Amino acid sequence: MGRLTIAEQIAAVRTPEELYELLDPDVMWYSTEVDSNYTCNDREDVIACIERNIAWGLTGRFEVLGVRDDFVVVRPVLDPPGARTFSLLLRVRDDAIVEMRDFDSPAAAFRYAGIEPTPAIP
Repeated sequence: MGRLTIAEQIAAVRTPEELYELLDPDVMWYSTEVDSNYTCNDREDVIACIERNIAWGLTGRFEVLGVRDDFVVVRPVLDPPGARTFSLLLRVRDDAIVEMRDFDSPAAAFRYAGIEPTPAIP
């Protein structure tokens, strides 16, 4: 069996610890507004943010929507489902996530990553 691509690894994540293993120590996570008050500046910040969501009872997984070069666009599938739907652009380098960027829609993330939008994905 061949080695999984990073997109396949991301799609297979089912526990927070599996995601944490994919994070680069210097990963950055930007909010949709790129507000410095909502920016995670390293792996520890990202883990703390995820752990806060888990403490509030939120869990989930990623649905991979598109891939190009070092970009992977995902839709978080949350449990319980949230009122807001959004997408997340993950930039990878050397099989580690180095950047996470929230977008209000997959189309916006696709534009940022230079991925041709898929008509079936809102």
